Amino acid sequence: MRKLGEIEKTAALNASERKLLSIVRQLGPIARSDVTAHSGLSQQSVHRLIDNLQTKGFLRFRPATIKGRGKPSPMVEIDQDTFVSLGLSFTTEKVMACLLDLKGSPLVEVELDVLPNDPSAVLDMLADRIEHWQEDELVNRQLIGIGIAMQGYRTGAADKFEPPTLLSNWQNLELLPLFQDRFGLPVFTENNATSCATAEYYLGGAGEHSCFAYLSFNHGYGAGLYWQNSPIQGGHGNAGEIGSIYRPEDSIHRPALGELLKRMQADGHEITHISELPTFFSEELPVISDWVHEVGPYLRQSIAALKGVLDPTAIFFGGEAPHGLRQALIKEMNAVERIVHGPDPVFLVSQIEGDAAHLGAAFLPLHQLVFGS
Repeated sequence: MRKLGEIEKTAALNASERKLLSIVRQLGPIARSDVTAHSGLSQQSVHRLIDNLQTKGFLRFRPATIKGRGKPSPMVEIDQDTFVSLGLSFTTEKVMACLLDLKGSPLVEVELDVLPNDPSAVLDMLADRIEHWQEDELVNRQLIGIGIAMQGYRTGAADKFEPPTLLSNWQNLELLPLFQDRFGLPVFTENNATSCATAEYYLGGAGEHSCFAYLSFNHGYGAGLYWQNSPIQGGHGNAGEIGSIYRPEDSIHRPALGELLKRMQADGHEITHISELPTFFSEELPVISDWVHEVGPYLRQSIAALKGVLDPTAIFFGGEAPHGLRQALIKEMNAVERIVHGPDPVFLVSQIEGDAAHLGAAFLPLHQLVFGS
């Protein structure tokens, strides 16, 4: 396999270039004159920056449109044919990988044929997939970086996690050198819930909300938090770990799908993986409706905590919970009058089907290197 470290490195982008790219990503195709108006920079500076970004492969021109009198202003848009970001996410059951272009369009979404709790096998399988992609999706494209979404808590360092027991072989591994040394690319790490929130921000319905929370229903239960176009990580990188608010004796009542899976198995349903929930889900199934009612007060408790601390305008329900279960949980939340004072957040079903952590992971390099402030 060609070593990725030998690929020509992307020229670093300065703050003004990232600002312009963010404007074009959100509003493009957009007239160059409108970019100037939104950026607050001089026309001369904007023209120079856009020309530089075109040369580097981040922007491209489209035919000009006539707006009023005078010479028509050229249209610019994100160039999606030059750079690609790789996202990798871990659940207790599978490893997902994807390639996204700069517009966030998936070139590849694939479940890796590997056990998620085997770090060496994951690295080898990813290397094999990249070698395959270099002959297809990555022809004439450059990988800009790797984003990794891991379940669990950070243990102090940005790239060390304490994942669930089913991912225990990843515990306290330094993910940055592990992946950087193997692939020669910038690597960024985040927990699954915040990665899902990042996907919702870029690809889902969160773009109009400057402050929102994303509830990630997986083997466990956590939240990703966003404020003013960026994720909130907290002092130790664990902001949003709302599952920690429950007392140990109440942990079985938190809205974690691992517990729902156990209930369904005990009820005689032949289900072995959380990923099978969409096939088995029915709101009329007693074991599911009973679980939704049971976890309702504990879910409200965590939402009240989020409202008191973050005051989000919207809360998205997502993770590995199937669409119908997301709707059922929202229905349960709306069935009881809310007692916390002040305006309430709107409860929304995530617009991204399935767990979006791999997509959000692919946006980590893009957010840090291309679009972030």
